Amino acid sequence: MQNGLIITLPQCDDATEYLTYYSKFVTKEAEKKGIKTKEIHDNELNLKDFIKIIKKLDYNFVVFNGHGTTNSILGHKANVILKVGVNEELMKDRIIYARSCNAAVSLGVECTKNSNGAFIGYIFPFVFYMNEKWSTKPLNDNVAKLFLEPSNQIPISLIKGNSAKESDINSKEHILKNINKILRTPSEPDTPFIVEGLWNNYLGQVVRGNDSAKV
Repeated sequence: MQNGLIITLPQCDDATEYLTYYSKFVTKEAEKKGIKTKEIHDNELNLKDFIKIIKKLDYNFVVFNGHGTTNSILGHKANVILKVGVNEELMKDRIIYARSCNAAVSLGVECTKNSNGAFIGYIFPFVFYMNEKWSTKPLNDNVAKLFLEPSNQIPISLIKGNSAKESDINSKEHILKNINKILRTPSEPDTPFIVEGLWNNYLGQVVRGNDSAKV
């Protein structure tokens, strides 16, 4: 296994478009640190191609963006690319961040079984809200930023050399900072929903496996 980043970048709906846009900050940080990076886009995000890429490159760090379930992560549209009982053994000894709903419930456990690797993900749906005004320019969406910048802290912290546990803590500190920021601003109709969503991500974000693992 060699030092490198594999990152999935689906763009099949508004949610995955936003995740892909925000992943630019992650790949930029990897580039600054001289970490080899393989971006997987759209039609490559199917089970066959994903397995081929993992085996060929054998990079130690994998970031998933996309829809998920308790035992799987999707790539392009409804294509499953990682699933319990199918190919989770390929994740053994790797460090994984899955920005996917519920994937840490079962998949995260199975990916780190008998492994020195770590899986950071969510036992609840990963929540973020969008302002439709900025659907074509996600980086201008200050509502989405409240959710996606803290989640970006996980892979960015790992790239900077922090452990899985330290990266999880760093992200959660950013979530709490944003909650406090929202609560200090003049009341808006959406404030309760934003705070609830951020708190959901705080509570649902967990580390499976070796929390001292580093990239």
